[in-house]
Amino acid sequence: MTKFPVYNICNISASPTPPDEDILVEDFAEYIERHYAKLNYPHRHAFYHIVLFTAGNGTHTIDFKTFPVQAGQAYFMIPGQVHGWQFEGKVEGYIINFSETYFKSFLLNSAYLDQFSFLVVIVTKA
Repeated sequence: MTKFPVYNICNISASPTPPDEDILVEDFAEYIERHYAKLNYPHRHAFYHIVLFTAGNGTHTIDFKTFPVQAGQAYFMIPGQVHGWQFEGKVEGYIINFSETYFKSFLLNSAYLDQFSFLVVIVTKA
């Protein structure tokens, strides 16, 4: 089994953040400029990850399935998914990273997330 690096919000944010940082919202072009050297290779996140592309081209591979990058597309990833980028030129957009703790802090029932299949990690046995 291949091991992929796992990043948390603090070790990829723009500025030094306290260890309890639970959310990061940033311009995608600036974010990727700083982190592309490590984030274009397959990796995992320990947080939820939303990317909205407003310009650019390339590919985005999530769990070994490749998708096109183009303006108007949004990608939503759950903790633990493997993904990587291959951009063609400059890309623009926005990124939101947030922890499960942050998201659940707004809910009266923490099991509410289980109702949405795109928020649930699917475990399969090989």
